Amino acid sequence: MAQFGAGSQLAAQCPIAPVPEGWRAWLPEADGPVPDALAQRAKAIVDDQSVPLGATESYPLPGVVTLIRVEPRVWARDEKGDLVQGCFRAAGIYIPSGTPEGAGVTPPSSSGSGWDRAIAILTVASLAVGTAATLHSWSST
Repeated sequence: MAQFGAGSQLAAQCPIAPVPEGWRAWLPEADGPVPDALAQRAKAIVDDQSVPLGATESYPLPGVVTLIRVEPRVWARDEKGDLVQGCFRAAGIYIPSGTPEGAGVTPPSSSGSGWDRAIAILTVASLAVGTAATLHSWSST
């Protein structure tokens, strides 16, 4: 069992968890910053000491399902944001390995026109299905 805390001796004995098969680590430089809701959920899981190391939870985001895993990590950030060496209880955030970098995770960098068009298409489709269902129910009575 890992001992947690800061220091090079704890870092030396800290186990390294391999990336889960079929997943890849979330890369902020490629996938964008971790969304706040996902980061808050990951923190809540890590802070809950009843959740054992290795525990996983799926977390859906638009276009992709992520995996949160409680795992030991040999670094953390202190109160000032500086990196600290040691063995720390942390959350690994992963996305499916077949997911291209940034696909479905970060919105397009354009002025939002891609999202606006997708919303318009989904709205029209939803209204069409609702109208068809209503007309069908009226004709059945």
